[in-house]
Amino acid sequence: MRLPIGIQDFPTLRENNYVYVDKTQLMKSMCSTGQTVFLSRPRRFGKSLLLSTIESMYRGQKDLFKDLWLFSNHDFVEHPVIRLDFSNINFTSTSLDVGIVDWLRIVGLQYQFQIKSSNARDAFRELILELSQASKVVILIDEYDKPITDYLLEPEKRDLHQAVLKSVYGLLKPLNAYLEFVILTGVSKIGKLSLFSDLNNLRDISLDPEFALLCGYTRQEIAVHFQPEIEALRVAQNVSLEVLWSQITYWYNGYSWNGKERLYCPFSFLVFLSQKEFRSFWFETGTPTFLVQLIRQGQLNPFSFEQCFTDAQAISSMDVSRIDPISLMFQTGYLTITQVQNSVLGTRYTLSYPNQEVRLAFSNSLLLEYSQKLPSQITSFALALQDALIALDWESFFAVCNQVLSSVPYEIFPKREAYIHSLMHLMLTSTGFQTSSQVQTSLGRMDTLVQTFTHSIIFEFKLGGSPQAALEQIDRGRYKDSLVKPVVCLGVVFELEQKQITAWKAQ
Repeated sequence: MRLPIGIQDFPTLRENNYVYVDKTQLMKSMCSTGQTVFLSRPRRFGKSLLLSTIESMYRGQKDLFKDLWLFSNHDFVEHPVIRLDFSNINFTSTSLDVGIVDWLRIVGLQYQFQIKSSNARDAFRELILELSQASKVVILIDEYDKPITDYLLEPEKRDLHQAVLKSVYGLLKPLNAYLEFVILTGVSKIGKLSLFSDLNNLRDISLDPEFALLCGYTRQEIAVHFQPEIEALRVAQNVSLEVLWSQITYWYNGYSWNGKERLYCPFSFLVFLSQKEFRSFWFETGTPTFLVQLIRQGQLNPFSFEQCFTDAQAISSMDVSRIDPISLMFQTGYLTITQVQNSVLGTRYTLSYPNQEVRLAFSNSLLLEYSQKLPSQITSFALALQDALIALDWESFFAVCNQVLSSVPYEIFPKREAYIHSLMHLMLTSTGFQTSSQVQTSLGRMDTLVQTFTHSIIFEFKLGGSPQAALEQIDRGRYKDSLVKPVVCLGVVFELEQKQITAWKAQ
């Protein structure tokens, strides 16, 4: 069987001997709700493949489902299908309205129908009413908000696109009697409230526990469908199966939409199997420039993303004119749910990075934004810091730290202790070693803890004063008693005016 890397077309996947992880039972349950369904998932999580599978199901292509659950559990009655894919609809070199009309005309010609209307709303209505004469119509909308999210920094064009989309989506409710099933998918919920304000039969299944496993791979699914590849990798790396799984889990597992079951991002896992090296494959397909700028400008501490708290309202919707970085990080896949707590006071969600792939790559992007360095320079710094930590070479370690600190332009360098802590956290995270900041223990709180292969390293940072005073604070906290590896303690002194670490002491 072939690895389905980047394959988003169900017929292509099934006809060319690619591995398909069977999600058709969940898909059938979703399609049987009789409602207009909305699903938000990060990019590269299989949303387009899901819609392609649903399209084949409603086109009556039963043979494609042989050996899948759906084959014996669906009548495969054919319905006309209208699929709007905004990743392919042209709205850059022409207006969004024209781009939608051009796309709908192509769909109409597939059914031997020529659309006469010249605006998107009327063309959509015309096509639905025409196709429904044969049977109720299925509507599949992929990347529903892309015309908005692509223009977040261009309010005039963004608002124009929002008006066009609201007009088109507004037809779904009055034409509901002509529709068999409707699903809209996308990455964020930035436009959800404004675009669907008139659609009171919309069911958002993004956080519905019943559909938590609809997109992404579970460990059990991987063990069943990719067993030969896993075994070959184990032999090649000469490690036990237990060790290999722990490494794969650390790097690529961890996404959750119910706080219980954990999922692997399909794209990252498949590319890992193909290239056989641990790297941030998912992150490499898109750099969140807008997001990292939003975080720096909002003066958020990067180490707070290891554990942050929010409620259902905050992560389930977003106002395009007032974007919450934490909500956007969750919706776009940089944070995930680690715990759900239900009480009479409401539902509380604990969020964190899903895995090392995201933690390392996102932290490096933040470090680029904070330090204004080039990616190659950040990589060079990270490797130097890594070597210094392994060797416990503090002279070299702090020399590299000061290179980064001194490079930050004065105009963006706030004279605050939290900013220094943020930069140090990002530098330490860039090494790949497990890094935790503001670590709460029963005896107090550590500034930063780094776990290398051989040592636990505790950093205590101070503005001014002496490194000895910082070390004494570590001693008073008795943090060392709770750590297994040999412990190294470092008292570190910053001088904000110089943007430098001016003194340190290790013990």
